[in-house]
Amino acid sequence: MKTRALLIVLVVVVGACGGGQLSVSEYAAQAEELVDKMVGEFAALDAAWEAETPSVRGAERYWEGRMAVRADFLDGVKSLEPPDAVAGQHEAAVDVFTRITAADQALADLTATFDTVTDHWQWVDSPEGRASDALLEEVFAFCRASQAAYDATQDRQGLQDLPWIPSEVSEVVSVAFGCPPA
Repeated sequence: MKTRALLIVLVVVVGACGGGQLSVSEYAAQAEELVDKMVGEFAALDAAWEAETPSVRGAERYWEGRMAVRADFLDGVKSLEPPDAVAGQHEAAVDVFTRITAADQALADLTATFDTVTDHWQWVDSPEGRASDALLEEVFAFCRASQAAYDATQDRQGLQDLPWIPSEVSEVVSVAFGCPPA
């Protein structure tokens, strides 16, 4: 679960809040910042949880923190106005991250029913855990497709200094979302 939590947050291809129409590069850079923030928050939650003896109260704190991170992230995603060039990708991101947030909520709800917690990742081997893992594969596929789309802009490097080529056609986007391999 720890690794899964860290990888989930690397998958997003949306940016943080900003005014006006962003360029694709600005949007992607803000996405990287948002991802980095989530990675740090999830890593801290996982480390704190694994450092303590498993307990019902500890699991409750873990899921409260996890869902707060998810809610803040999703609120930020939904409040964005993406550049036209990535509007479809942004809609897909909102969809996949809404669904992974719901999957996390289902795991949090399940964990709230436990009378005892004897393992840090006790909820993983459950129908909700398996459903979350299946959705996670969708998230990873989305990440890889998004990273590939941004990586493809590197082919435009030679067009950047041609004044008659519109910037949206010659823009090179450099981001690293840290998607897991297929």
